[in-house]
Amino acid sequence: MLKKAGSLPVLMYHYISDHPDANAVSRAEFAEHCRALAESGWRGISLAEAEGFLERGEPVPEKSALITFDDGYLDNYLHALPLLHAYGHQAVMFAVSGRLDRGTEPRAPLADVLAGRIPDMPGVNFPVREDSLGFRVRRDVFCNAAEARAMEESGVMAVAAHSRGHLGVFAGAEFSGFARPGDQPRTFYGTALGRVWGLPGFTVKPGLLHRAFIPAPEMVEAVRKLVPQDDAGAAAFFSDAGNEARLRALAERFAGKMGRMETDDERRERMWGEIAGSKADLEALLGHAVLSFCWPWGKYAEEARQLALEAGFSVLFTTREGPNPPGGATAVRRFKARNKDGGWLLSRVRLYGSPLLGALYAKLRV
Repeated sequence: MLKKAGSLPVLMYHYISDHPDANAVSRAEFAEHCRALAESGWRGISLAEAEGFLERGEPVPEKSALITFDDGYLDNYLHALPLLHAYGHQAVMFAVSGRLDRGTEPRAPLADVLAGRIPDMPGVNFPVREDSLGFRVRRDVFCNAAEARAMEESGVMAVAAHSRGHLGVFAGAEFSGFARPGDQPRTFYGTALGRVWGLPGFTVKPGLLHRAFIPAPEMVEAVRKLVPQDDAGAAAFFSDAGNEARLRALAERFAGKMGRMETDDERRERMWGEIAGSKADLEALLGHAVLSFCWPWGKYAEEARQLALEAGFSVLFTTREGPNPPGGATAVRRFKARNKDGGWLLSRVRLYGSPLLGALYAKLRV
């Protein structure tokens, strides 16, 4: 008789590339992860199977796991998909719908990808490049609509939601320094305002957790008039120490009136756009209901959670670690897959796939 899983371990990946990064697993190490899981009897199940288990308690075989990828990078299609296929695993990519590339054709045919015949795209495997000013800037390449549909067509990789923009918000009027050209090692760091060189360096925090501080339009316009908004012009501006003093004087003129906190209605509308907007985008793209949502940065307010349920999402993925007994669909736990060997990965999968630990969590509802 086939044994049934009492807990579903959920793996969290981002990049499958060889560029050193805290969120990257190399192509060779990911191949080892897929091999180790398969040879030890573990199988990466489909998103539909996982949703059935997490939401409705539908049984899945013992040694089932869910493999997830955050953000929607092209390396998920080029590097992860063929390895998952080769070792008999399925997975899900949580896409930031507003970041999906506008291309209408796959950059590599699905048949070639599944066969491992993928083109060498240095911008995908090594996305950090020196710009014209000498700064090291990360410019990630995202899947396009055709590639997202091809992944689903393969039966290997489903596509689900990770917000529309993965946007942060300014947390308040306190600031440190001013926005200027420099090294940029991260992809997701911006707000709905976009980049404004010379803007006070307000702290940016996760947008589905915090209330937004909205800079005064008059101050933003004054900054834009003072500081050139092209990269070279802004860099030249900041090379003159006297110009930063001019910016500080401008900021002092707006002391106490730099902006305001958003209202309750504005906050709800902003969060609704990020959450429900991603659902609408992906359902239009894929042609079917999208039920799973993954929180950007794993951070969310209770209001955001209620909005996600109101929008029609029924399975919500976090970044908290732990097992997943059936019935915990609105706070699914995941563990970060690291650039370590297959033995390390199996130790984590076995821990969070433990039926005893799953039963304990189910009893305590933690």
